[in-house]
Amino acid sequence: AIALSRYGHAASASTVSGYEPMASGPFSPDWKSLTTYQTPDWFRNAKFGIWAHWGPQCEPEFGDWYARGMYEEGGDAYKYHLKKYGHPSVFGFKDVIHQWKADKWNPDSLLALYKKAGAKYFVALANHHDNFDLYDSKYQPEWNATKIGPKKDLIAGWSKAARNNGLRFGVS
Repeated sequence: AIALSRYGHAASASTVSGYEPMASGPFSPDWKSLTTYQTPDWFRNAKFGIWAHWGPQCEPEFGDWYARGMYEEGGDAYKYHLKKYGHPSVFGFKDVIHQWKADKWNPDSLLALYKKAGAKYFVALANHHDNFDLYDSKYQPEWNATKIGPKKDLIAGWSKAARNNGLRFGVS
């Protein structure tokens, strides 16, 4: 197995301390190997799928990359944050995550709607730029949606709903 070192070089997993070995697969870490990839028939024939870019960055209802923009003094997200929550040094993104409850989230209803619209697959956001995992993560055992915010495994919920509705499922 190989893993990427802190410097982006392929290295033997046994020689890189602190890294878990990657699962072996059909590709080696080079472009030539990737040229052998073939898109699965189901994906080529699907024509339409939906990706949910939904996570704690949606709680403030002020666009994407909120967790970054709210700290950029003078920017629109910063000004919005000051009005809605106060100064980000007092009420930061970690506090926004605690407010995000996902209490009206109904994955079964949403996926049924997506299927009715013609979707053949569904992809859910599993982690955004904030490193907050939306599943019960062994990599972020205390910084994930099962412990903070909604206190539920959102990826498990999306996965179950996708399968219940006969849709292929993926994560990003």
